[in-house]
Amino acid sequence: MMEWFKENIAAVFGRQDDDSNTKISKRQKLVVKLVLSVLMVAGFAMAVLVQEKSEAYQNKNAPVKKPLAKIELPDTTIDKERRWREHFESIIADQTRAVNDRLQAMEEGQSQLVKKAEESVERDLSETREKLALAQAELISASLELKKVASIEADRANSSPIHRESSMNAQEFEQEIEFDRPKSAANYVPEGIFFMGNLVGGVVVSTALSAPDENSTPVSIKLQGRFDVRGDKLTNLSPLNKIDLKHCRIMGSAYGDLSSERAIIRLEKLVCEENGLIQTSKIAGQVFGPDGYNGIKGTVISTSSKHIKNAALGGVISGLSGAAKGQDGASITGAGLISTKKKGIGDMLGQGALQGASNAGEKVADYYLRQAESMSPVLTIDPGVRVSAQITKGFFVGEVGTHKKIKKAKK
Repeated sequence: MMEWFKENIAAVFGRQDDDSNTKISKRQKLVVKLVLSVLMVAGFAMAVLVQEKSEAYQNKNAPVKKPLAKIELPDTTIDKERRWREHFESIIADQTRAVNDRLQAMEEGQSQLVKKAEESVERDLSETREKLALAQAELISASLELKKVASIEADRANSSPIHRESSMNAQEFEQEIEFDRPKSAANYVPEGIFFMGNLVGGVVVSTALSAPDENSTPVSIKLQGRFDVRGDKLTNLSPLNKIDLKHCRIMGSAYGDLSSERAIIRLEKLVCEENGLIQTSKIAGQVFGPDGYNGIKGTVISTSSKHIKNAALGGVISGLSGAAKGQDGASITGAGLISTKKKGIGDMLGQGALQGASNAGEKVADYYLRQAESMSPVLTIDPGVRVSAQITKGFFVGEVGTHKKIKKAKK
């Protein structure tokens, strides 16, 4: 660029002797080019300077950009594996602590049981020593007494002749005696056990002579439990027997006794329900009423009175018919002869009707008399009466052969 500028200056300010029109025009063109070149260079320099200043001003006034802070998310700061390990370690520690506590409690309980057993054994040994000492003292006393008696007998034998009495030998009967085997009170109900309950419904029983065997009436008794609201015992059943009496009922049969006006109830079944299971036991026993006597006092109702009235009415009809029938018409003459009056058709019809009425009255009377004989009085008992059921034959809970044992024993 500088070389081109120097050549153009030299050409402009060259020698004047080569002036010509062409050269002048060339020079003018060169001058114009030179000026334009200078202007272009100056403009370019000015533009560069202005751009540098504007950039410097912008950089000076522009806000300083601070680097962004690094944000850490929770999933990057938390160690998941460590958290899970700590979680399971805490669970294992809790379980280990619980197991240690249980083991400690078991050890304490075991130590207490061992201590109680040792105390019991020591107490039993002490009692045994005392009993042995007492037995030894009794043996010593008996030995001294025997020696004393032997000395007296020896003196008596030396002073008087010996009298020998006839001896009696003991006889053994163990093979002929039957012994009862002990039974557990947890599942055996012995004789004499009583239960308190109430009649589920009213009872109407017949007092006929055949009622105990043929016409007995079914009876249901709902048991009340072991204790009442005041805490009094309602049964003498052993506490070892865990039967829930509140869920038990007794089935029996009843018949009426006209002489005492009481309904006699015989026990037949004990039905208990527990945890959805039902167990039936065949039992034998009797029932006492609220007054404490055997049987339950009832009200006597006679149903044969109307039949007796009908029989009496039939007898009256039969008697009136026989009386109205009368005898045949007859008369005695002066010579002492008896003459009968001949009956007409009307007389025969009347006598036939009276004879039929008499026979019908007798039949009706006999019919109603037989009805009255078969219609025995009945006893009625109100529902809900409080009774006491007593067992007369021991049984195991769930046993169904009790009645067979009773029949076998009777035979």
